[in-house]
Parts: sequence; C-alpha cells; structure tokens
Amino acid sequence: MTDNIKRHAPDASFAQMLDLIKQLRSENGCPWDRKQTIESFHPYILEEYHELVHAISQHDTEGMMDEAGDLIFLITFVIYMFEQEGICSVNQVIEGAVSKMTLRHPHVFGDLKVANSEEVIDNWAKIKSSEKLIRDRNSLLDGIPRTAPALTRAHKITSRASRVGFDWPDAEQVMGKVYEELLELTQTMKSGDSASIRSEFGDVLFSIVNLGRHLGLNSESALGSASDRFEERFHYIEQQLKAAGKSPESASLAEMDMLWDEAKSRLG
Repeated sequence: MTDNIKRHAPDASFAQMLDLIKQLRSENGCPWDRKQTIESFHPYILEEYHELVHAISQHDTEGMMDEAGDLIFLITFVIYMFEQEGICSVNQVIEGAVSKMTLRHPHVFGDLKVANSEEVIDNWAKIKSSEKLIRDRNSLLDGIPRTAPALTRAHKITSRASRVGFDWPDAEQVMGKVYEELLELTQTMKSGDSASIRSEFGDVLFSIVNLGRHLGLNSESALGSASDRFEERFHYIEQQLKAAGKSPESASLAEMDMLWDEAKSRLG
C-alpha cells in the first residue's frame, strides 16, 4: 500500500496551500472567504474534526485522507487570519509547536531515559506544569475549555483532580458512587422537579465518566461506539421489516424487540 503513496516535499505542499489561502483572502479573492473571521470558523473546524474522527472509526482510508486535508486546510486558514490581524505569524505558530513538542520529548531529543509509556505521560505532565502558560494558571482546572464535548471535559476535569489525590482509589469504589447517584436520580424523579432531575442526571453521567477513566476507557469514544452499534442494529430492523412489507411505524414493539435481539446475535 505504501508503494502507491505519492510523495512530495511537505514544505512545498504546505507553501502551496498557504498561497492558495492568501489568494482566497486577497482583495481579488473569494467574497465568502474574505468575510470570514476567527470566530466564524469555529463550527467549520468542529464539523471537519468530527468527520475525520468518523472516517477513522470506519477505517475509511480515502475518507481519512480527504477529511484530514479539510481539517488541515481550515486550521491553516485560521492561523493565516491570526497573521492578518497581527496576533502572530504562521511561522510563529509552527515554530512554537515544534519547540514545545521537542521540549516535551526529552526521552527522544535529550538524555532522559524512560521505561514505558506511563513514565512518558508522567514526565509530560511535569514539563507542562513548568511552562509559562500553565504556570500562570490560578487553578489546576484552568485551561480545560468549556466548549469541549461534555464527556471529554468531565474526563479531563477528573484526571486533573486525580493528580493531587482527589480521586477514588479504584474502579470498584467509583461503581459504588454510580449506584449512589442512580438512587438519588430515582428518588428525585418522583418529585417531578425538573431542575433537580437535570442536576441528578448530570451527576450520574459525571460518575459514569469517572468510572470509564478508572477502567482506562474514553467515555466519548465508548459512547460513540455504542451509538454506532445502535444505528447498525436499528438499520437491520428497518431492513427486515421492509423485506416483510412493513415499516417501523406499522410494526409492534414486540416485533422490533425480536429483530433487535436477532441483530445483536448477528452483528454483535
């Protein structure tokens, strides 16, 4: 497969893309591209990121290449807007990233010896904590964006807190917390107080994310896989009903449950 990959100098390819972006943003460029702002590009970057993640999860090699290209293009577009607004240059962003990653890998670019990936993570955290942007934070939880997906943010928050020992000792005890939160939600549901129900439901989700972290699982990824399985199984139900001249609307719950079990045994 690698024999079929067309290889070009990355510097030349990046320069060509940057020149294209500059032309799009120029006075004689594209009206839509010219009117874009740093803020307006936020949803496009998120959309392309999720499309890339989807292509990766589907092992879609053509899609991965296409979506990765879209994401790199949009990020470079934003960085060029930084340059236009006098925030920083494209070179400063790239050089900063190279410098940061070099410093954070002393076991590769320096003399530090590490035995395994866990030691790499520990050392990475120590190096990050010494960097100015991190050092100047007022709280251990600063720097975790509130715009991040909720499951990802919860994972990061609990991971940060665990660094100073504010954590459950093992997954079994976190499981006890999950049961406790479920009981509180059950009791609150009887009250009919929507605000309290929402709060307790959030606590259940938060404890589940914490459990996932203790099990070495990424909740965002695990939930994504669960949604994919549900979608595949529901497609199976639709296909089987269609073959029988029916639709989900006309089928009974018992029929769909039977087909669901069948889908689980066949599709996993």
